[in-house]
Amino acid sequence: MADLIPKERYISREFLDLEMERLWPRVWQVACREEEIPTAGDYVEYVIGDQSILVVRRADGGIGAYYNACLHRGTQLAAGAGSFADGRIKCSYHGWCYDLSGCVTSVPDREEFPGLPADMRLGPQRVDTWGGFVFVNMDPDCEPLLEFLDPIPKLLSDYRLDEMRLRAYQTLVLPANWKAALDAFNEGYHVQGAHPQILPWTDDVSIAYEQYDRHARYGRLENARRQLRPSPRLDLDEFDEGEILAGLVAGLGGAFLKDEKAAVEELRAAGLPPGTMLGAYQERRMKLLTDRGFDTSGFTPERMTSAEDVYWFPNMVGPIYPGSALLFRMRPNGLDPDSCLKDVWVLEWRPPGDERPMPERRFYEDWRAKTWDPVSTQDYENLVKVQIGMHSRGFEGLRLNQRQESNIAHMHRVLDRYLA
Repeated sequence: MADLIPKERYISREFLDLEMERLWPRVWQVACREEEIPTAGDYVEYVIGDQSILVVRRADGGIGAYYNACLHRGTQLAAGAGSFADGRIKCSYHGWCYDLSGCVTSVPDREEFPGLPADMRLGPQRVDTWGGFVFVNMDPDCEPLLEFLDPIPKLLSDYRLDEMRLRAYQTLVLPANWKAALDAFNEGYHVQGAHPQILPWTDDVSIAYEQYDRHARYGRLENARRQLRPSPRLDLDEFDEGEILAGLVAGLGGAFLKDEKAAVEELRAAGLPPGTMLGAYQERRMKLLTDRGFDTSGFTPERMTSAEDVYWFPNMVGPIYPGSALLFRMRPNGLDPDSCLKDVWVLEWRPPGDERPMPERRFYEDWRAKTWDPVSTQDYENLVKVQIGMHSRGFEGLRLNQRQESNIAHMHRVLDRYLA
């Protein structure tokens, strides 16, 4: 990848068409969570660009994925999420029916279709699961899912994502290319410019970056000890460790945030010696999770306040903590290079017996229709400016920070392997 990443990758319809031809049909991508299709007949529509895929819980308990088009005249068979009544997929136009494995079971007036194959079935997708996520791949000759994901399953094994459940599900349309939206959450360099209000409790300078064959991550990696200190950019000699810890915990999005905040207040009132508050809180949070039934045996106390910010090529990123996760899935919005869909998934571990139903899927065609938290609002406002600015005749392309934006450069290198 050259030092300058051409802006056409973010604004060109021709480049998006190339991605739709060579990238998206050849990669494993997250379509939904297993909990979204718990019983036979349940389905979720997954849309990527101009392609619609139905993910269906089959009668045998397995999962099938099919192109969402009737074999007769191409009619879309279903939209959104729901359940197929009587275990059959019925076309609303002429009444052709399919079973949950995608096979044609009924064609009205079939005798008037001479030569119609007896074994017709909906176009199948490769489908597999890991961590409670359902992945699909349009390439019948693709590599196994675990090979594609390597080393993510090993990195995240202790977090037990398969035992987490959705606490919130939101989708918004952003007026930005899907890669621009992804870039905004795949580096920490923008914190000092876009989010100066969090610098008093965020050491953005010590963030490390690591790339793998396809994927990447950033944060406080192995053996990097978190400290309660503000960003060195502020050059502060005196600061309140308790205030920093309160800000840190508020940003964790934990599964038991009320109890976690209460623990911080107790520690602040205890008058602990300087330098001991973080360790005390980490022990408290580990005990809190353990008492609720979460297996913390794979974690050190240090990891109780550290996230795995993992980038899953091509389009997933987000921080994962013991007991909770905040994940973002970016997708092209149809075939518009200047627009994308951002899915926001909040996952949490729940104690045994807590069987709350799926949260409502909320959709915001205009991202401004909802009042977001201040950090998200700053990110979205900047993305609007980014996409507009990239169209400027005075802008040639991205000039990336070699360390702090290395994950973005890596994403483009991997993307080139598919587009070549």
